[in-house]
Amino acid sequence: MTKAISLALLCGLMVVLPGSPLADGADLTRVRIGYPSPSASFSPLFVAKEAGLFEKHGLSVELLYLQGVQITQVHVARQVDFTVTGAPLPLQASVEGADLILIGSSIDSFIYKLIVVPSITRPEDLRGKTIGITRFGSLPDVAIRQVLKKWGMNADRDVKLLQIGRMTDMVVALSGKRIDAGVISDPTSFQAEKMGMRRLLDMADIGIEFSNVALIVSREYSRAHRDLVLRFLKAYIEGTRRFLTDKQIGIKALRKYTGMQDQEILAQTYDLFAAKYIKKVPKISLKGVENTIAMIAERNPKAKNRRPEEFVDLSLMEELENTGFVKSVWP
Repeated sequence: MTKAISLALLCGLMVVLPGSPLADGADLTRVRIGYPSPSASFSPLFVAKEAGLFEKHGLSVELLYLQGVQITQVHVARQVDFTVTGAPLPLQASVEGADLILIGSSIDSFIYKLIVVPSITRPEDLRGKTIGITRFGSLPDVAIRQVLKKWGMNADRDVKLLQIGRMTDMVVALSGKRIDAGVISDPTSFQAEKMGMRRLLDMADIGIEFSNVALIVSREYSRAHRDLVLRFLKAYIEGTRRFLTDKQIGIKALRKYTGMQDQEILAQTYDLFAAKYIKKVPKISLKGVENTIAMIAERNPKAKNRRPEEFVDLSLMEELENTGFVKSVWP
């Protein structure tokens, strides 16, 4: 069962040393994995958990729902072992000196939907309007700034960005006319459309390669526990295959972690992510990382002239390919 845990509470928890066995003596290593949103973007993680694939590789996993910048703060504080999240936050932290690296990437494009009230029919109609995001610095914030820039608008001057919080709260804010548009993930976007809102844009269609869903670990942890990190990746790769090839368990996981009960919306969401967004093998796109760093550099001079190779470890996925594991999953 997922848990939304505050940073203060997490810091008060007893730290479980990597590699230590569970209290009940089971031959499994306990790890904590953070994720930032109940979005279908994280379906491989959810399915790996529900299908027992982490246990298959000797891991007892606790998934922690950590919103916004909190997820990176918690990881830097070493209260989680891995995070599966949008790349901007961990990359921003790494630019500032945090010991976080990308070891994989499941989605290399913006996949949020820009959902608007019915009166907005074209991008120009957004001028002077209020657009809802989750939190400043979050992936929805980064995404809408790039979209507005592509449309010849400045996010700080031509519109008002308003922090709303959860995706479900975004739908409430739209229906209550507190905002005119919202950057919303699936399946919540389908729910908003069912309520009469309009989809102005699928951000995956703007053609920007971007590290949207990244697998994050600290260099120190990866060096000290390389075998454990490889086992995490194995479970994640198998979770990806299971999601892409087993619609029944994919929808079951979506229902549990997103809270969505509408079968039609769940099926729409599954079909979209399985066919369009999630890669079969979560290899890192250096171009996607480069573009993400460039976006960060627009607001943080420390990111200028930094190379994507500084923030990734390609050797782990390469090892899984060279040893034949990837081919065993995807013959």
